[in-house]
Amino acid sequence: MAGRRHLPKDLLVDVLLRLPVESLVRFKCVCKHWYALITSPSFVEMHFRHKHNHAHLLICNLTLLDKSKSIAFSLLPAKIVQGVSPEQKTVHQLWRVSDFMSIVGPVDGLFLVEKAAFLDEDNARLALWNPATREFWPLPPVSFEPQPFKDHDDQFALGFDPLTRDYKVLCIRKFWDDWGLGVSCNCFVSVYSIRNNSWKNLRPDFPDCCNLHEPIGATHLNGVYYWLSWRLDNIFRICSFDMGSEQFGEMQGPDIPKAQWGKLMLRGDSLAILVGDPGKPMTSIYDVWVMYLEGSWTKVLSVQPQIVAHWPRSIWEEDKMIFEITETSQLVLYDPTTRQVIDLGFQLDLIMGRFWVFNYKQSLVQIKRKNDSQGKDNVVWQIEQPY
Repeated sequence: MAGRRHLPKDLLVDVLLRLPVESLVRFKCVCKHWYALITSPSFVEMHFRHKHNHAHLLICNLTLLDKSKSIAFSLLPAKIVQGVSPEQKTVHQLWRVSDFMSIVGPVDGLFLVEKAAFLDEDNARLALWNPATREFWPLPPVSFEPQPFKDHDDQFALGFDPLTRDYKVLCIRKFWDDWGLGVSCNCFVSVYSIRNNSWKNLRPDFPDCCNLHEPIGATHLNGVYYWLSWRLDNIFRICSFDMGSEQFGEMQGPDIPKAQWGKLMLRGDSLAILVGDPGKPMTSIYDVWVMYLEGSWTKVLSVQPQIVAHWPRSIWEEDKMIFEITETSQLVLYDPTTRQVIDLGFQLDLIMGRFWVFNYKQSLVQIKRKNDSQGKDNVVWQIEQPY
């Protein structure tokens, strides 16, 4: 009896790279060789960057229904066409989620999920999540030295150290001397490593008076996370954190009038800033500045959407914008080239709910470590229950 003939490795890799994550997760069980190939770091990276792994809009919509919160994660088609209502593929639908706080990302297809702390705790509960593989990894509580302040605010960032191939979570905590007044805040920093499964407290080397603004999406690029910041001089700067050296840095932003609104984001593989005077019906103007070289900014796009009162939420395909329509609680896509508006089909709860818009690509990145079952397929139970 003739032995089984195997596909040449190059051909096998070429075929597997074209498949979605859902199929590849099943194919890991075919044989040890396929498992080793599909889980190898080189294949994971090639698959993530492959032309057949298209980017999609992922909408996370938190609403209040029958006195309890529900949350839906919906994936839109890679191509959104004028005149055709985009099909919404529900990735996950969770009911009675009472303490869901926020979601940060994505970085290489991973998200950081935040749930509110218990009444007797100071720390929010955090977990890493890969929607494509359905892996879920609860993080240990972050720990800071007790401080004699009334309250605190937390900011989180998710990133990747390319040298050690380690995913990290940054927690920036500001304790306030006078709650509600914003006077004399004190800043503390801790970084979590998946490899070590532990937090490490750092000494931040940026001024306590520095305010870091939440970006649009995850502004992580080549192992560095970025924020738009300003100090008391009202000058826009870019604050950064290197996931490898675990050091903060700062560079000059574009010359933006201090009266304008600004949000940091990624445009393709470059850092960008969306600035303007949002919300004005028919008259708001938005400029997109891109940093191609460190400290050198170029204005690449200017948009004046002909729509009613709104708020910008994201950028799609480098020049199209996602807006929240404040009067009708709709989410729309605006194409500045054709000046067409596409209703994305979401009814938002702008009073009691929240929503997030992400540019998302599926990923094979494994969160759990070998010989550990904590990251098993238990995402629904984990998000709904305490972790």
